[in-house]
Amino acid sequence: MTRGRAHLVKISGDAGLRAAQDIALSLRQALAGHGRVAIATEGVTGADLTTIQLLLAASKQAQASGKSLALTAPPAGSLRDLLIDVGCLDADGLPLTPESAFFTQVAPPAEGKPA
Repeated sequence: MTRGRAHLVKISGDAGLRAAQDIALSLRQALAGHGRVAIATEGVTGADLTTIQLLLAASKQAQASGKSLALTAPPAGSLRDLLIDVGCLDADGLPLTPESAFFTQVAPPAEGKPA
């Protein structure tokens, strides 16, 4: 890993309930092996509440272990729409709760393999 760069976890396709175990495993492994982790969600084509729960749980796990976890870019597409629909973000993409601020904090450039 290059010094100063975060490990990259790419989440793509349908990131809902059926993909939850794989996504959770990828995030756990990344946090176990790296101090800084960035999550790319630009390729997400489907999301549900499970997706939001996984990302927020990973954020809390990172905080509890003194590690850094952030998205590589603000949520877009179906993930952004879902975050607005459930009241995490407003129509402008701003967080509506303290926990939802996670979705607006962007990580520095990262390196890694797809999840």
